[in-house]
Amino acid sequence: MTDRSYLPYQSARDFQDRGMAKWAGFFLSEHSSALTRKAAEPRRLAELSLRDKLQLLSQAYSQQIPICITILDQAECSSMQGTVFHLDSRQVLLQEKDRCRAISLSQILSIQAKGGTDDGSVFV
Repeated sequence: MTDRSYLPYQSARDFQDRGMAKWAGFFLSEHSSALTRKAAEPRRLAELSLRDKLQLLSQAYSQQIPICITILDQAECSSMQGTVFHLDSRQVLLQEKDRCRAISLSQILSIQAKGGTDDGSVFV
């Protein structure tokens, strides 16, 4: 308790500070909105450099290795599987079962080999 006996007014000497209780509503709303924002943001994986993406995709293209690509599309992470049909400096065409999908290299978060060797080799 704080000694306020030096104050001239009785009301000031008897004042009971609510401490952190007066800030609790503010902190709770800020905290909950921050948590909501964080939940809405996709969890970023270790993002590859453009050079690494091109190297891994060209390797998958030349060897026709089936791959799984994780992409960031409209604030959502999604994965797709297929083989590299075409590759250039801006995008990759991924041949899925019955269609070909264009993916911008800037959207790619990770690349994994599917099938291939049994030692679990993975592109990351």
